[in-house]
Amino acid sequence: MNEKQIQRIKEQYPQGTRIELNHMDDPYHPVPEGTLGTVKHVDDAGQIHVKWDNGRGLAIIPEVDHFSIVKENNKNEMIEVIVVEPDKHPRVERITNDLTTMQTIVGGDIEEIGLDDHTVLVCNEEGKLINLKANRCVGHDIIAGTFFIAGDDGGEELISLNEEQIKEYTEKFYEIEEHTQEEMQRKMRFEFYSY
Repeated sequence: MNEKQIQRIKEQYPQGTRIELNHMDDPYHPVPEGTLGTVKHVDDAGQIHVKWDNGRGLAIIPEVDHFSIVKENNKNEMIEVIVVEPDKHPRVERITNDLTTMQTIVGGDIEEIGLDDHTVLVCNEEGKLINLKANRCVGHDIIAGTFFIAGDDGGEELISLNEEQIKEYTEKFYEIEEHTQEEMQRKMRFEFYSY
């Protein structure tokens, strides 16, 4: 593949593009057909690196693997979420249900963490690496930087929180927690995936 072809692939599949896998020619570690994912980046060999919704992180190869772009239907839909900033009490906010808005709130690439079957925490994927301010403790981890809580119905898009969820998570994150950056860095972990 020449540089011009690779550049065309990078332009056609920018970060954040949603795709659906139709077929992968990998007999050892295939991603199931019909799996949805989000493009992370296109490397210099023209491979499209994807974070699959099933948790996998396998790249796809144009002209070898078969996939299609998923059109975003709910681009302008507004959803009600809880925004939690460091050193502040949570607040309810109506946001546009799109990737750009979510990235603006968290200050970079997003990472979703399931809280239960019906809610998800959305934070900055590299918050600890770029030394964002320690915010709140979630499980055995400390979230870095601003995050928000949204509803999750198991579909592709986030949904509004209901009144019960708003009450539950406003109370859960109401206390402003004091965590040092060193404490947060000690909780940092790395996951490596082989291809």
